[in-house]
Amino acid sequence: MAARSSSSNHVYLNGRTLEGGGQLVRIAIGLSALTGRPVSIDHVRGNREGKKGLKRTHAAAVKLLAEISGSKVSGGEVGSQFLNFFPQSIRSKRGPLLDLSQVTVKSEYDIKLTTAGATCLVFQALYPYLLYAGSQATAPFIKVNITGGTNVTLSPSYDYVAQVIVPNFVKLGLPPLSIILQKRGWSTGPVELGAVTFLIHTLASEHNPIDENQPKGSPEKDRNQTAERLCSFPRINLMDHKRGKVTQIDITVLAPDKPTINGDAEEGTGSTVRQFIEQVTQRTLRRETRKLDPSIFAKRSTSSRHKEDSVSEPSAKDTPVPIKIHTSEATNHHSHVYILLVAHTSSGFRISNDIQGGVGGNRLPKPKKQGKQKQQPAHGPRCDSQSESSFSAAAELVHRCVKGFIGEISYESPNAQPDQKNPSNAKRSCLDASTRDQVVVFEALGKACHGGVHDAEATDMETLEDERDWTLHTKTAQWVCRQMLNV
Repeated sequence: MAARSSSSNHVYLNGRTLEGGGQLVRIAIGLSALTGRPVSIDHVRGNREGKKGLKRTHAAAVKLLAEISGSKVSGGEVGSQFLNFFPQSIRSKRGPLLDLSQVTVKSEYDIKLTTAGATCLVFQALYPYLLYAGSQATAPFIKVNITGGTNVTLSPSYDYVAQVIVPNFVKLGLPPLSIILQKRGWSTGPVELGAVTFLIHTLASEHNPIDENQPKGSPEKDRNQTAERLCSFPRINLMDHKRGKVTQIDITVLAPDKPTINGDAEEGTGSTVRQFIEQVTQRTLRRETRKLDPSIFAKRSTSSRHKEDSVSEPSAKDTPVPIKIHTSEATNHHSHVYILLVAHTSSGFRISNDIQGGVGGNRLPKPKKQGKQKQQPAHGPRCDSQSESSFSAAAELVHRCVKGFIGEISYESPNAQPDQKNPSNAKRSCLDASTRDQVVVFEALGKACHGGVHDAEATDMETLEDERDWTLHTKTAQWVCRQMLNV
């Protein structure tokens, strides 16, 4: 019979380790709920500047996961610098994860944050558990509605998750995941909450054999054993996947339509901040991609090049791959500016870089009411100064975003040091730095479920991952997984 969690497998973590932030907490409680191993964390977010301890978003993630998984918590309130998370489920005898016969999961969850906290980071804490335990729900997928921030500084945006993380997860062997934007919510400027809906196809839903393959009258115990065998996390080895060549580049721009430049602001003519960002981003990408090794890009056929050139401006003729606007949305505040660059590769992966910021100025004016209005001058010294400042800030955001993107798609890691030697058989992975740290927990779960297959020391001829691409977040995630899963 599977044993309940005992003091011998209780995990104690120092919250100041490595990155020492909220990611450590999210991964730890997620793996605790999955494995039935209690975890205690002290010095929570101890490496963060300013106030330590749990912020509202972290506390919400802890509370929600505890409710969903039936776990008990102490120290889960906002500001707490210690946390105890005690799962109540039983660990399976057939693997490192929970006995699914002890798990109850609903088909839909509604989560409402009271601030514009990052909805995608809350989801990050819940996703591994629901991916596994969700097979016990009656619906074909789990629906999770989260109200909060969709575009939050220093957090994965809705756009990044939808365009990059979701397709990359599927390529790595995880079940399909859908994310639907209901309304945008920004962490800067006027407080206005957004909402997203996640549709989680669970590990078992990929196979759908539980009802079909069981003869009538099978004991419930047998059905749960079958479910557990099918709910194994896939083994993920990034070096099994080719990076591929870049085939096209997509641009997403969210920015205000005022102020304008080289035109009349009152009449709405001229180039808006959003249009300016689109144009500068395309122009900068064309210039910078031409400087790169041509072998990074897939060859374009002559026929497709002629077709593209016939509808594009002359400056695009020598661009290695097509550069297109994927999404362009007008926002209503100068602090609501977001740029996402996504490279599609021939192997089916997405490599990207994004940035969020503001372009200064005052809050954008509301539409004027009908009727006679006092005529205001379209331009003035202060107006011109603010416009110039806005476009200068926009150009700086574009420059930083493109620079980071070029570093992601290049052959050489941007973190390489002149005196740092890299093994000749080490290669960059098929993921960008931000997705790389999101995948760590699934790599570890795959190893744990498959008994560490292919975990032996690499031979001289085996391809290794270039570890210079590992951020502090990546290394922190790896450390937490080792403590929780012993892999």
